[in-house]
Amino acid sequence: MKKNIIFFLPNFGAGGAGQSILNICKNINKKKYNIFILSIGKNFYKKNFKVFAKKIIEINSSSTLLAMFKIFRLLLNFDKKNTLFVSNINYANSLAVLLLKCVGKYKLILIERTPLQELFIYFSLKDFLKKKIIKILIKLLYKYADCIIANSKKIARDFTKYARIKCFFVYPLTIKKNLTIKRKKFFLQNVFEILTISRLSREKKLQDQILAIGLINKKNIKLNIIGEGPLKKKLELFALKWGINCVFYNYSDYNKIKYMKKSHLYICSSYFEGFPNAVVEAINFGLPVISSDNHGGINEILLNGKGGYKYKVGDVNSLSKIIKKIILNYDKSTKKNSFAKKKINRFSMVNKIKYEFFFDKVLRK
Repeated sequence: MKKNIIFFLPNFGAGGAGQSILNICKNINKKKYNIFILSIGKNFYKKNFKVFAKKIIEINSSSTLLAMFKIFRLLLNFDKKNTLFVSNINYANSLAVLLLKCVGKYKLILIERTPLQELFIYFSLKDFLKKKIIKILIKLLYKYADCIIANSKKIARDFTKYARIKCFFVYPLTIKKNLTIKRKKFFLQNVFEILTISRLSREKKLQDQILAIGLINKKNIKLNIIGEGPLKKKLELFALKWGINCVFYNYSDYNKIKYMKKSHLYICSSYFEGFPNAVVEAINFGLPVISSDNHGGINEILLNGKGGYKYKVGDVNSLSKIIKKIILNYDKSTKKNSFAKKKINRFSMVNKIKYEFFFDKVLRK
């Protein structure tokens, strides 16, 4: 008899969390599991999921809390013994434990996709209060979940220590195979193309990339930004003010592959990232990488700086100097990429076996 696995992500937009869940669902054994997908509002990957998911449900709700009550009623149609609920992202996870585990007694796995430090960075009083509540709920409730999985060793260690629970880790299923791409030699007179793939929101600190390029004062640098979000107009005006050749593209697999192939450098400038899949993909395409030291799995991906360049979050001068250094010594920077690429199979589809191990272990309870 097939088991039911329900994957819930509140905001199923284009991005690392949604792509990671899609990769898990694509690759786990369909003979063992019926897959159900839940989101609040539209699911960016709905067409992809339709190929193999039994049902995709887009919940109409103004908040995650209200959506949880709708989910609770929906779960009444499922056999508790043969159903596993997989929640993603800390605020949804806290509510899932409270309503679906403590009250409903459903089998529950939590997946942590953002670093704990995210909950200690505030953008407003409302944000402070929200994160304060989430931190309290984590300490009180996470111990009742059947299993907690993080997407990097560091996040697993941090949650284990903070919540005093055992948090395991499984790397995302980011790449299908190790690509062999021979990059063209870069000449200083050519246009140097920089790529970032990101939601256009404040925690991604994309303005730092624009400012860092502006400080170099070279006209032959182009910044390609793939992604969507509320700050697009503001970022366009900021790039115009600094005279930066910055072009925005909608997120699609076509755009991602096209600019991974033609760009010379990938930059991740976020305040915090759980596991930046796009950094792994950039390494796989042979791109040198610069990343802010953003608390999550970046040190594991870049092998503590041996496989890429790092700088302190928000240090625009440091970022600018590293970009200039790479432009002037491009061959040397590609050697760091080669070092990272040797270890890249850690993030391949073989990790589906680890996910299935945890799913089956909880389902057997």
